[in-house]
Amino acid sequence: MPGPLPGQTTSSSEAFTRFLSDAKASARSLQSPSGKVLGRQFTFRAETLAAATAYSIPERHRLVDQLRLALVDYYVHLERKKSIYGFDPVRALDLLKPTIETICDAEFQQAIVDVIVRTRDRHLFFYGRAPIGMSAVLPFMVEQCWDDQGAHYVVTHIDANYTPKQLSVGAFVTHWNGIPIERFIRLNANVFDGGNEAASLARSIAFLTSRDLRRFATPLEDWVDLRFTLERVAYEERFFWEGFDATQTPTTPSIGRNLTGFGGDPQLLQLQHARRVRFAPRSFDMPPAPPPAPGRPGIPQILGRHTTTVNGTEVDVFDYGSVTTEYGTFAYVRLWNFEANDADEIVNAFIGASDQMPRNGLVIDMRDNSGGYIAAGEHVLQLFTPRRFTPTRFQFRVTAATQAMVTSTDQFQAWVRSFSEAVETGEPYSQGYPIEGTDEDFNQIGQRYFGPVVLISNALAFSTADMFAAGFSDHEIGRVICTDNNMAAAGGNNWYPWDVVRLYNPDFGLDLALKATLETGVLSPEIREAFNRDGTSLSQDAILSDGQTQYGGTAWTITDGALTHVVRYLPWMSDPLRAYLYQGRSGLADMPTGVVLSVTMRRAVRVGINEGQLIEDLGIRPDIVYQMTLQDVTQQNQDLMTRATLELSQMSAYDLEVKVNPEPNGFTLTCRTLNLTSLEVFAGHKYLVGVPASDSSPAQLTLSTGFAKVEVRGFKDDTLVARRVIALTGP
Repeated sequence: MPGPLPGQTTSSSEAFTRFLSDAKASARSLQSPSGKVLGRQFTFRAETLAAATAYSIPERHRLVDQLRLALVDYYVHLERKKSIYGFDPVRALDLLKPTIETICDAEFQQAIVDVIVRTRDRHLFFYGRAPIGMSAVLPFMVEQCWDDQGAHYVVTHIDANYTPKQLSVGAFVTHWNGIPIERFIRLNANVFDGGNEAASLARSIAFLTSRDLRRFATPLEDWVDLRFTLERVAYEERFFWEGFDATQTPTTPSIGRNLTGFGGDPQLLQLQHARRVRFAPRSFDMPPAPPPAPGRPGIPQILGRHTTTVNGTEVDVFDYGSVTTEYGTFAYVRLWNFEANDADEIVNAFIGASDQMPRNGLVIDMRDNSGGYIAAGEHVLQLFTPRRFTPTRFQFRVTAATQAMVTSTDQFQAWVRSFSEAVETGEPYSQGYPIEGTDEDFNQIGQRYFGPVVLISNALAFSTADMFAAGFSDHEIGRVICTDNNMAAAGGNNWYPWDVVRLYNPDFGLDLALKATLETGVLSPEIREAFNRDGTSLSQDAILSDGQTQYGGTAWTITDGALTHVVRYLPWMSDPLRAYLYQGRSGLADMPTGVVLSVTMRRAVRVGINEGQLIEDLGIRPDIVYQMTLQDVTQQNQDLMTRATLELSQMSAYDLEVKVNPEPNGFTLTCRTLNLTSLEVFAGHKYLVGVPASDSSPAQLTLSTGFAKVEVRGFKDDTLVARRVIALTGP
């Protein structure tokens, strides 16, 4: 790759200016039909793009030092990954250190990427600098399908703004720059850090025609000669990479106030967003949907959509409706991610959606799900099972750094005792606890959907999606269909970005009384003395900035020459006024501008029938491995929907509707049931009353006052198959 000569560590201003000029001159705006600006596309030359990505010598040292510290002190899977894959990322960084000042910028960035990739943990990721444009793209999309002859790679979308010579949707790709396409995809999979072969291959296909420039180097090939067949006639056509920038409609993970509750892949989220901008711009206008017309069998009819707001931008979370095949009409949910601003946002939206869908069976399609707020995803699973739901357990790696961190705030109180015991016994990991709250928090609502459920997933469904599928399987909710041999096998909680790790590792606390002084905007003698007491002297030239809202509190910056310190008021932390030095005493420091690092802080451990198993690297064994057909990838998954609804048609359906009628001395519960033989009511563990159940007439149960809520349990013979949590209010 073109770049500076050895010893030359930054790009010249001339090259950078030329790159900006190239991009600006060729840029064209990408808009929705209503004129909403979604992004831009532009031509670039590889040599000027490579020259524009620059790291100074101090920035390089800081990046390597912080990544090494992250691996040694915090990264939960370090020893496991070294054992499985035979690669030591810490040693690799130590070997990189002596070359930092001699290699060019592109080689430096690629070296960091290689360390991350070879660790084989998708939660551990690095975004380098891309001065303009987030991706290099080709004007088409390729997906995999199967028939009796084996695997094929089919063009499924073409950019609406591009007019090809021969290429069209449905073309079978046979070669990529002269290399048989399947071989190229397998070679390309080596640059991806999937937790298993299925995940690496799936990512190789997904990013085949869209390369994130912050994550990958500029494509080695300036153009792609694509050989393909249409109606058994072979063609060859040349395509050039273009720059693509969709920052006009930003996508960042949404996890509300729980900054440490994330399990997801921002890169996959951004790929989905980029595909939507390029291939479905109309969806951004979101006009009121007309009543759905009867559609073709196997094509879902969408009734509505749940979105959440992230930084002022609406993000699609799930679509819902129905799907009809030869086996009947069933409920359908397309679950894109688990973005949410609180733990109950998605579960509440699901309840509202389920009232508008068929009750006899549900297809949940979460292929390519990019993950998100872990607790929000797991809260949903209680809706589908009569059993009490047990959430995934999360463990820290036990080090001096993680022990100091968990004791610095009340947020990790559940783990504190476990750390003390682990230090005494030499255990490498803490005990496992829910990602937030208690088991009871995941059972407040209880079952609301009583029909059978089938879950469809693939090797791109990631992190929180892995945990969702694990909980679905561990609680025996229904059948899991996977369109790859495994899922992404990403079993961890990643703290994204590095700033979050820094936030939970302050250097020292300050007297809360100093908050009033900070709010005056004056660097008072009391504040200087507080820093002095903790070993940091502030010069007479130090300046205090006005407070800025941040992380649910306020942050003040103290600028002292080249050094920048931060004081934060965080009322939700146990010690609400905290100081963060430019170079933390534990070695922690901020990443260089434009650089993003995410680290896996906790590992996920399964429960239920698979108690103790890890998700990382192993994944979730599906009940059915399904190979996508040509009709699936070109006709909206018709064959896949037929296969899923076949499963539903062979599973038992139940229902339990409960109406509460206040009486002078208590309540009457009127229960309409389907396929149940008896009902029993409990308050906690206390049995209250029971009656037979019949489809032909409602059952009535009389209760006295004195209970805030009860459970109505429905049985098929002696098997619990339905459970409803009912809140009771006074007469």
